[in-house]
Amino acid sequence: MDFRTRIDNQIFGIRATALIIKDGKIFLTKDSKGRYYIIGGAIAVNEVAADAVVREVKEELGVDSCVNQLAFVVENQFTQEGIHFHNIEFHFVVDPIGEMPDEMIEGKLKQPCEWIEIDNLVNLDVVPAFLARELPNWDRQVKHIMNVKEK
Repeated sequence: MDFRTRIDNQIFGIRATALIIKDGKIFLTKDSKGRYYIIGGAIAVNEVAADAVVREVKEELGVDSCVNQLAFVVENQFTQEGIHFHNIEFHFVVDPIGEMPDEMIEGKLKQPCEWIEIDNLVNLDVVPAFLARELPNWDRQVKHIMNVKEK
């Protein structure tokens, strides 16, 4: 069971994502609207965040991986369609083991994947958006980021 809880019109959740980086490029998936995404998903109840990201990489890309380090902890607070969201994301640098696929498969969803120059992220529609400004200058220290949108 994913760790998401809802109380009235508030939802709280925890996610883990994989920053797969090699030679100044990051591995992203692209949706039909041209948005780029990192691999990741919700952490399950009683699951360690680092284990969750390894599981997500295996589920979505079909490859084994190992966690290198935690890079960013991001807290997002926003309102969408009258529902207040608060989620915490752990973004890990992850090293894949084996060949990277050409597409990400999650259930019936299939999306192409590609390596993108980190310095080019500012020119793309990237989710999460903080990566475009933070990743090119990241100093290898864990960084805490707050994204709060007024209700």
